[in-house]
Amino acid sequence: MRLKSFTAAALAAATALAAPAAADSGQVRLYNWSGYIDPDTLADFQDTTGSTIVLDTYGDADEAEARLIARGTGYDLAIVTSETVGRLAEAGAIRAFSLSGIPNAASLDHQLMQLFLASVPQAEGYAVPYLWGTTGIAYDRSAVLERLPEAPFDSWALVFDPGNASKLADCGISIVNSVEEVVAAALAYLGLDPQSQSEQDLDAAFAVLSGIAPYVRSFDSYQYDALLGGEVCLAVAWSTEGLAPLLEEGSNRYQYVMPREGTNLWADLFVLPSDGSNPEASSRLVDHVLQPSEMARATLFTNATSSVPSSRAEISDPSYDIPALTLPPEVRDRLYFVKPRSGSEKRELDRRWRLLQIGL
Repeated sequence: MRLKSFTAAALAAATALAAPAAADSGQVRLYNWSGYIDPDTLADFQDTTGSTIVLDTYGDADEAEARLIARGTGYDLAIVTSETVGRLAEAGAIRAFSLSGIPNAASLDHQLMQLFLASVPQAEGYAVPYLWGTTGIAYDRSAVLERLPEAPFDSWALVFDPGNASKLADCGISIVNSVEEVVAAALAYLGLDPQSQSEQDLDAAFAVLSGIAPYVRSFDSYQYDALLGGEVCLAVAWSTEGLAPLLEEGSNRYQYVMPREGTNLWADLFVLPSDGSNPEASSRLVDHVLQPSEMARATLFTNATSSVPSSRAEISDPSYDIPALTLPPEVRDRLYFVKPRSGSEKRELDRRWRLLQIGL
């Protein structure tokens, strides 16, 4: 998931598709989050294979889901979120992979993949993981301690307790604009199953969110600049955004935590749109990206967890040897995936989310 709002060079490198292009056996039309793949990775693939990559980008998972379900996109390959891939498979918007064309898939982190498939069984055979990440809390330590000397840094209570949120309101709270992930976090905070879809539990989660909404400055997916610029001191954020200030500043000022009550694990996955015309070249691109050297490059470029564990040996910077990126066993024990919802269930969540944001 996920846009790093400061990767302007990557945004400039994107070439938009104004309309579906004619099929070309040497061309791969890729649909991806903005700024979410190193341009050198694509250039190396083109140099090695002679294929051409045409890149189109999006900034919102709902936008990508709607376009792929509508068909007629002309995309050969797409990177989509773990929350949407089940609905895409059930809608017939994606086709199955032939893993024989992706030998590097043998090096994937199978433990994380099995954890994902246990929650999203519809994705089996239809998705190959690109990157993993979490949805946790990023904060400016000094600003938070100034207002909350006994701040519960390892708990969702830091933001979901109205007493804490009210004291942090003046320095700014931002919450990622992703209803499924935020509702799951509120359920975990309450000690409920974060994968619950019962109306009673959802009501309880929205009651928590309504209680802190008056103290939230923004519901935003691009929080890196806001944290570094001092516009907010705390953000419920994707790890790609939340880790960036910590990794770039190299100080203890910024922190990113995965709360002890449970933290959402997400994946961004390669899928083959059902109306794509070049699955063979697309599989070659996936195989190229899954090389350990390329996956190390992906981690450094995005601040996400590589889907190929052996790629860690390719990263010499010790700053990247942290639990939020390596996801050791003691962290994995408290991770969960958002359970897929039907289209109608997602629309109802979206409706309640919009009402929450406008104070109704």
